[in-house]
Amino acid sequence: MLFRRVFFCALAVGLCAGLFQSAVQRLQVIPIIAAAEVFEAGQPAPPSHDHAPGTPTHTHDEDAWEPQAGFERIFWTVIANLLVSAGFALVLVPALALWDSTRLPGLSIRTGLVWGALGWVCVHVWPALGLLPELPGEASAPLAARQAWWVFAVACAITGVAVPCLVRSPWRWLGLVLLPLPFIIGAPHATTAPFAAFNADAAAQMAALKARFVIATAVASAAHWLALGALSAIAVRRWLRPLLVPIDGSSGELAGTRPD
Repeated sequence: MLFRRVFFCALAVGLCAGLFQSAVQRLQVIPIIAAAEVFEAGQPAPPSHDHAPGTPTHTHDEDAWEPQAGFERIFWTVIANLLVSAGFALVLVPALALWDSTRLPGLSIRTGLVWGALGWVCVHVWPALGLLPELPGEASAPLAARQAWWVFAVACAITGVAVPCLVRSPWRWLGLVLLPLPFIIGAPHATTAPFAAFNADAAAQMAALKARFVIATAVASAAHWLALGALSAIAVRRWLRPLLVPIDGSSGELAGTRPD
């Protein structure tokens, strides 16, 4: 019963947050990508580039399938956002449910927003300090190297934040050692200038778009994560709390079912 409710709550949260993310991207991010693609269409293809808003995970391949502009592209972007958002919610909702059952006073929407902000820092801000989101046409390092570094940076950020917050031990602060590790190793970058394939005027305009793109993706990601945190807290309080059995911190015994 509890597992099924957690699962469906996470799916509902992911659906709502993913739709919200898609709307924010449509306003903040997609117009910048479309403008960059106009410049890219008139230039020779660089070694690799990224079309995905906010994450350096896509390389150019003329033989690879890509959705057509218009409805098809919007549809698959929304589907991708929903799947990613549901995946994050499947982690966040159980974590907040566990928090609610072991902490007194229990979970609040403010707590959910704090967790969402931490998720944004770990998943977007921390890897972006080494690898900024990339525009179409921008030169970049090989895809496999960028993906591996991005995953490593996110894993170090999540572990470095979670261990001091969740582990009750004098040694828990050692988790902070993981935070600078990805930057000590170093992120992979292209060996040429980001817009070396463009003429001087186009390169300058692409650089201006890049600055806007970095801010837009950060805003869209922050809105998404704050929505995830707030909606997860609401779902836990409304639908999961009646099934949770909090632990009495003073005695270590089960304290009974908390009223809704």
